[in-house]
Amino acid sequence: MKILVEHEVPCEKRMEQTCLYPGDFWGNGVCKYHTHRDRTHGRKAPVERRVPKCTLFDEWLPGEYQKCEKCLEATRSGKERLP
Repeated sequence: MKILVEHEVPCEKRMEQTCLYPGDFWGNGVCKYHTHRDRTHGRKAPVERRVPKCTLFDEWLPGEYQKCEKCLEATRSGKERLP
């Protein structure tokens, strides 16, 4: 059995690299899969606090509100399929 699922991620003009939707007067909306988590590296290494993470692809993000590579690839392939 094959189940297809659609997820809405931001990919507006000039904002393709970010996890932000173009906003209204008060600011930008953020992708619902962008979150902050604490990252651990083992028992002796210090904990990194509030590191940005993409929960859709379970990837650590390179910077604040930047999309992960899998998300960028998915949005590129999704745009190619649109008429």
